[in-house]
Amino acid sequence: MDIKTFNWVVTGANGNVGMALINELVQRQYYIFGIDYGKGQQLKELNDYYIYMEADLTEQKEVFRVVDEMLKRKKLIHVLVNIVGGFAMGNPVEETTRNDWDYMFNLNFQTALNCCKITLPEMKKNGFGRIINFGSVAAQEGMAHAGPYAVSKAAVVALTKTLALEGKKHGITCNAIIPTIIDTPQNRNAMPEADFSTWTSPRAIAKTIIETVKNDKTGEMIYV
Repeated sequence: MDIKTFNWVVTGANGNVGMALINELVQRQYYIFGIDYGKGQQLKELNDYYIYMEADLTEQKEVFRVVDEMLKRKKLIHVLVNIVGGFAMGNPVEETTRNDWDYMFNLNFQTALNCCKITLPEMKKNGFGRIINFGSVAAQEGMAHAGPYAVSKAAVVALTKTLALEGKKHGITCNAIIPTIIDTPQNRNAMPEADFSTWTSPRAIAKTIIETVKNDKTGEMIYV
């Protein structure tokens, strides 16, 4: 299939990586649905290629709503990129609360699970799909004082590998991006003494995602 004909769904559309990816896709004249958090259920056609939608992706009914809207406009969903997520430092494990775990799991894992679960039947019906999730080095190495974050990202990695196995016979691939420190204004402000030249730019991540979608690799952790 020609990547130029793909319809893309990008969550976390207003974040640094989400905006970089959408900019790259618009420049290539690919059709994109960008989703970010919002209770107003806004829908904006920002240009000929990009429709922005608001939704709370931790809620399955919200994901069903936006997917239904997408399918009304475009009959097929070819690519799902789950960028939405978050990070929080906190306490050692014995001092964490149920709310700490729930917050990170909902933001990082539940959003990815909901979007995958609800778009997969459409991809299977069409015999084609590309799913990109976002993992973390912390998912494999652990991270002191950030247990809920590390474990929620480990769940995303396990989900990615599981979907890769289940998707093979349906023409669906699933891979995960594993970024190092991302060069964003927020990270520069938080770590002003760091060597920014060693960090990964959102644009570099965006280009890696596009290249990954072009091939048939699946079940891989792609370090950027």
